[in-house]
Amino acid sequence: MHIASRLVVAAATATLVLAAPASAQVTFSGFTNGCFYTVSACTPETTPGARTDVIGPLTYTNSTFSVTSFASVAAIGETAATPNVNNLGSISLPNAPLTFDFTNQRFLLNVYFSAPNSTSPTNTNYMAQLSGAVLNNGGAVNFDFDNTPQTFLFNGGSFSLHVNDVSLTNTGGPNTIAVSGFITVKETAVPEPTSSLLMAGGLAGLAFFGKRRRNNAA
Repeated sequence: MHIASRLVVAAATATLVLAAPASAQVTFSGFTNGCFYTVSACTPETTPGARTDVIGPLTYTNSTFSVTSFASVAAIGETAATPNVNNLGSISLPNAPLTFDFTNQRFLLNVYFSAPNSTSPTNTNYMAQLSGAVLNNGGAVNFDFDNTPQTFLFNGGSFSLHVNDVSLTNTGGPNTIAVSGFITVKETAVPEPTSSLLMAGGLAGLAFFGKRRRNNAA
């Protein structure tokens, strides 16, 4: 292979390698709020701060989070705590002889992002249909979220948030469970300066050898 051809191949290969996304770590920060409703949709709070919302025996407690992606995935799934950190909030159900029918009850979860920079939109709602009933002899309550991932843009690409379903019972002591989810990141491939310099060098070398061959031919 001629030296000129080698230079072009090397420059092109370097550009492809260095322009590929490096799966850089991205930090996602924000907070959640939520509310229960039956007919008319409720409106979760849009500012941070310790908050709860109650329906019958259920209590939702909001959360803050700051998680970093690894291999283009970031989990938001820490266990429930006081206060909640790095989950999407928690739901509590006491262990008591209760009767409450959750037919037609719904829950609206709002997830607000303060980072990464230029996240658009800044927040989104996830609706969950509640099913089941807490009976005198025990029972279960299920939160059936719309599991369709919702996509956001930011200054490095895009990411999607998926919220997991929740199920809890009122047996075996007070039960508190965290609402969890995960983020998948799709970064924008941007050629790094080094790759541009290598390509420029390869093209310059190609021009030099082309000129030299023409001079020799003359």
